[in-house]
Amino acid sequence: MKTVDTRGLFCPLPLTIVSKELKNIDVGEKLKVLADDKAFKKDVSIWAFETGNKLVEFKEENGVYIAVIERGKGFKGESIWDKIKFVSLGVKLHVKKHLLDIFFTKKPKYLITFVSVAEGLRADKWIQENKKNFKYTMLPVPKEIYPHCGLVFGTKNKEEALKIFNTLKDANFAVEDIHVVDKKKNYPKLEV
Repeated sequence: MKTVDTRGLFCPLPLTIVSKELKNIDVGEKLKVLADDKAFKKDVSIWAFETGNKLVEFKEENGVYIAVIERGKGFKGESIWDKIKFVSLGVKLHVKKHLLDIFFTKKPKYLITFVSVAEGLRADKWIQENKKNFKYTMLPVPKEIYPHCGLVFGTKNKEEALKIFNTLKDANFAVEDIHVVDKKKNYPKLEV
């Protein structure tokens, strides 16, 4: 089992790192995480639920939190209402993507990823409530980036992507990466 040490890092960095590391292991495999950020204790269980991963073990030893997380198949929802909301969001994002593909020649070139669908939705709500004048489109995460359900913010230019990413990061949202839309190169990450 691989161990990821996030000691000395604060929210949202520990979960961002955990999310990236989990994407590098197979469903059913486990990841051990070391953390000392007080917020991690609460955040990791909520994040695991939101992403469809399983928090197998959690303990504290000498001021260090130790979590064992099993990679799941992605969020599917607990209640019927969770499932309806999740499926309807997926349908909405996929319809939007297909409409872009059909009617627009200039499509998003940069995709901002989040540690969970819920985090992306919270970021979108925060942007709207704070009247930030960002130009982005919420889309489903391409399977080349992540094979399970997810969402991304798509932008047409690099400067806008960096502005959104850095603003959200400074506001403590768990943004992961910016990917460049280039299927031949498997959606490479932009250095941020």
